[in-house]
Amino acid sequence: MTTQGPQGGWPEPPPPRNSGGGKPHDRPPRNGLGTAGLVCGIVAVPLSFIPVVNFFTWPLGVLAVVFGAVGWSRANRGEATNRGQAITGLVLGIASFFTICLIYVLIGAGSSTVYGTAPF
Repeated sequence: MTTQGPQGGWPEPPPPRNSGGGKPHDRPPRNGLGTAGLVCGIVAVPLSFIPVVNFFTWPLGVLAVVFGAVGWSRANRGEATNRGQAITGLVLGIASFFTICLIYVLIGAGSSTVYGTAPF
């Protein structure tokens, strides 16, 4: 004996399963690079004020700029939802780079006035 549907015909088939190949909003947001850019920027800015340490930590600022730019691009395409974090990471990475440059310019300017006027 077969079971019949509400109108007396065959039963309705179950709804199709989502195979994951649908629209971009079907997938979870890809917020990883925007968040990584923010974290790298937050770490890079304070370390950029320390003269010897900033020589070894400038790659964090570069990574903050790269990750922030890619995260911002993903947010503009609708793949990510953390546009503000990505932009903040990008800005902090740029700020850390300029801070590193400013520190070494000030060190260079200060050392020429101190050692340039020696009495011998």
